[in-house]
Amino acid sequence: MKKKLGFFALLLCLVLSLATLTSCSISDILGGGGGGGGVDDPDDPVWKPTGEKITLATKGAPGKYAVVYQDGDEIAREAANTLRKSLKELGLETAGISVMTTNVSEEKNEIIVGPSERQVSIDAMKLLEEKMAKSDNDFHCVFHYADGKLAIVASDKSSYNYALDEFFDNYYKNGSIAFLDTLKEYASILENEYLDWKLDKFLEEQESVKESHDKSLDDLLAKLEAQREELVSSGVFGSSTKNIGKSSWGEPIADPISEHPRLFLNSTTLPEIRRNLMLPDDKTNIRILDHFRATIPNDCVLPAAKFQGTNTTVDLDNVHNFNDSYLERIQIKALAYLVTEDPYYGYEAILYLKNYIKSLDIVKIASDQCRQYGAVMCTAAIVYDWCYDLLTDLDKEQIIAGVENCICRGKNEAGAKMEVGFPPSGQGVVSGHGSERQILRDYLAFATAIYGDNDSWWDYIAARVCNDYAPMRNYYYQSGMVHQGTGYIAGRYISDLFSAWIMKVATGADLYEGQDTVTRSLLGLECAPGKLFNDGDKTGDAIAASTYLHLAYITAYLESDPTLLAQANHLLGDETFSDNYNYLSSVLFAAVRGLSDIKPAEDRYEGMELIQYNGAPLGQYVIRSAWNSEDSAAVLMRIKERTTANHEHLDAGTFEIYYKGALTTDGGVYNNYGHEHTQYFHHATISHNGLIIYNPNLASNDKGWYSGGQRRLGETSTLNGWLNSNYDTGLVTGRQHGYADEDKTSPLYAYIAGDITKAYAADTVNYVGRRMLTVYTGDEDYPMAFFVYDDITSDKKTFKKTFLLQISSDVAPEIDEEEQTVTTEHDGGKLILTCLSEDVKIEGIGGRGVNEKGNYSAAKSQNYMINGKQLSPKSDGVDDGHWGRVEISNAKDVDTISFLNVITVTDAGNKKTPTVRDLNSAVGVEGAVFDKKIVAIFATSRERATEELSFDVSGSSSMSYYVSGVAEGEWTVTVDGDEIGSFEASAEGGLLTFTAPAGEVVISPAK
Repeated sequence: MKKKLGFFALLLCLVLSLATLTSCSISDILGGGGGGGGVDDPDDPVWKPTGEKITLATKGAPGKYAVVYQDGDEIAREAANTLRKSLKELGLETAGISVMTTNVSEEKNEIIVGPSERQVSIDAMKLLEEKMAKSDNDFHCVFHYADGKLAIVASDKSSYNYALDEFFDNYYKNGSIAFLDTLKEYASILENEYLDWKLDKFLEEQESVKESHDKSLDDLLAKLEAQREELVSSGVFGSSTKNIGKSSWGEPIADPISEHPRLFLNSTTLPEIRRNLMLPDDKTNIRILDHFRATIPNDCVLPAAKFQGTNTTVDLDNVHNFNDSYLERIQIKALAYLVTEDPYYGYEAILYLKNYIKSLDIVKIASDQCRQYGAVMCTAAIVYDWCYDLLTDLDKEQIIAGVENCICRGKNEAGAKMEVGFPPSGQGVVSGHGSERQILRDYLAFATAIYGDNDSWWDYIAARVCNDYAPMRNYYYQSGMVHQGTGYIAGRYISDLFSAWIMKVATGADLYEGQDTVTRSLLGLECAPGKLFNDGDKTGDAIAASTYLHLAYITAYLESDPTLLAQANHLLGDETFSDNYNYLSSVLFAAVRGLSDIKPAEDRYEGMELIQYNGAPLGQYVIRSAWNSEDSAAVLMRIKERTTANHEHLDAGTFEIYYKGALTTDGGVYNNYGHEHTQYFHHATISHNGLIIYNPNLASNDKGWYSGGQRRLGETSTLNGWLNSNYDTGLVTGRQHGYADEDKTSPLYAYIAGDITKAYAADTVNYVGRRMLTVYTGDEDYPMAFFVYDDITSDKKTFKKTFLLQISSDVAPEIDEEEQTVTTEHDGGKLILTCLSEDVKIEGIGGRGVNEKGNYSAAKSQNYMINGKQLSPKSDGVDDGHWGRVEISNAKDVDTISFLNVITVTDAGNKKTPTVRDLNSAVGVEGAVFDKKIVAIFATSRERATEELSFDVSGSSSMSYYVSGVAEGEWTVTVDGDEIGSFEASAEGGLLTFTAPAGEVVISPAK
């Protein structure tokens, strides 16, 4: 391979040689070490090629070299800069950098960088294209010699780097560049071969490091011995419990393998991890490798706890010495030991870990402290497992005792260190802090590490994970989704992924089913690039890339999913993994990449459907007209069959709409879980596009902030408790969708119906039903029409029944009471609602006020009004930017009312008004005709209709009909007495779709 690859490696050797000669890192040579660069600054190059095809041509023998580049080629100009600097540092004479002319002087030795017009380069490019067409190899290059010139063409950056190395290994001799006259070759190399080659070179360099470490090893071992003695004499760690007790959850599904390492990585995944650490220009790799040899101040004895906040009013009790950066560096030392097999790194990790545990002092911390204590436990598990063969029996006992007594047990003024207790029997598996990392990552990781030395941890903790946590998750995963809101999904769901990862690597067993579907569904909440539909507690409409990428990476490698890897790479962008103790640290990112050698899909949406349905126990559609488009018309329609409370909202039977901007989405602010605004506005139905039924008898509920919304429930801790009917909120009674093409690139419609009576108090409603239909029109002016039909019977006719439309713009909507329309604009999009119900009143409730500095003022605002009072967020000056809401309510006291509303979207500048009208002579149905194109029909019976339905649609053109709420089977359609055909309604959908002329329409069960 080496001989054949010759010039394929032409450029990386230059980099590596320079790194050796000048003590520069590879990133420094290629420009990663600072700004500046270009021709004006040849000593600080910034060239960072990313897959461009590069040609390097040389001519002549020893002497002064002229580096020239093709005019107008910026990549070549910067490459020439880098090459000139490199040659100069190797002692070659250079005549400067210039633009390549047609006739370069024959007296000069020339090095031409860039896609030259010269024939030798053209011929080389042809050879490269020929080779790439015949091979699926990852990297390609070709070198071609003719007429005294050599051209090297590389297919991508890594090929370029490898070629550079080969160039200086084989063709640069004593200050001259010499080639055989017969040279004409091309070559390729697999990515893994290339990375193995880099790894070999790295490990060769590490041998000299190890020699240096050997000289200092005795001093390090003396420190460790002194530490052991000090911990024994001080008794600060105490002693460990040899048997923490018998689990009440049965037995784990499997036990860990006997060998170490087995936590997050094992002997099978370690080669891929080592190889991936060599990936060129990977910022996380650079961070990790830079910290291999770095020491931690004071051997990681933490300084005294001190006030860490900036706001003395809010953060006065935030006193601690927790240091996440040190935890990452301890993990890096453990990884360095596995990668290089240099024991010095492993002993450093052990020394640092015990000092960290000994000196950690959290008096009070701003966030829930179990997260910080858990991060220490997880790091201790990593060191214990990865450095296992360096541990003495006393080291093992001290680490176990230190974790048990300093991390797990005990309280401070903020409460229990680990909220689940020790042994971890506390809290629940459905929601809450018990569903975070405490057990699913931290306790389980430590149990995995110490298995064989103290099996009782595994027998207790793994049993609970397998038989308490896993059944709950597998039940909910049937929906292809998880709960707890976009603001908390990442923190809760990543804990599931951590437990799946730990079990898979340590035992080979699979804990859960369908996690790839769940992660895809989470990313499928995307309504536009970088934007998510709101779900539960949130921190804004933008996708939380910094957390969602962790979910995507872990699932991608666990499930070997190229699409999720492409999504993760997109979310990561130019960022790097560092010391994030809640998610993937740099080291855990390195570890997860060992699970699979998958490559990212070319399209990050590959296999992700434009219409996404998540079934029971959720019942939700997410539809968009296109992926990765700011102009996508997107709708979320949610029934929600069951709620888990906590960070989930009271939002059964709600919708959201996006077009060019968030036109109508959930409102309110989450900035403190216990605050009244969070609980009684942001969580409540009043802040959603749902229905409220106001029962004055309940007005004293919710601390006086009762608004007529859905029932408020407390958390439950077990699957059996959650399956109690009290947590039922609805039932999907019909759902169906379709595309306009076989390739599913053009969504046509999606329909969902549900009975959401159980979401409301039994003494408030007798029945609440909602049906929602989204139809894509094919009209550029009005690309989407949304129909929502509500049927409500309250316990008393005096109870006010209200349809809510949230206004996501900060500007008041236009309300035309006579035409019964509402118009709102936001970010270039416009939403128009037309209400076709009779005897209703339409009222806007909102208004954002500002202070003298132009900032939001809660005291001057009315955007969070409940019963005439403003329910402001906890922090003044903080809001969601929304104006408020529109309420459509019954104008007369009635027991039963139906609302029929039609919503469409268009560009903000569009002044045309769509035609929306009611049906004529309707029997057994209500419905709407949209713009002479679409007819949406809703059978008025609460059970599926079995009798004849009829209505009249005026007009002369052919229309698309959607008839919902009909019984399973064939139905015959006639228009003006002429039979159009028979159409099938499925048991699942209860929806007829067909095209027919306007006229007197009769729909009858087929005989």
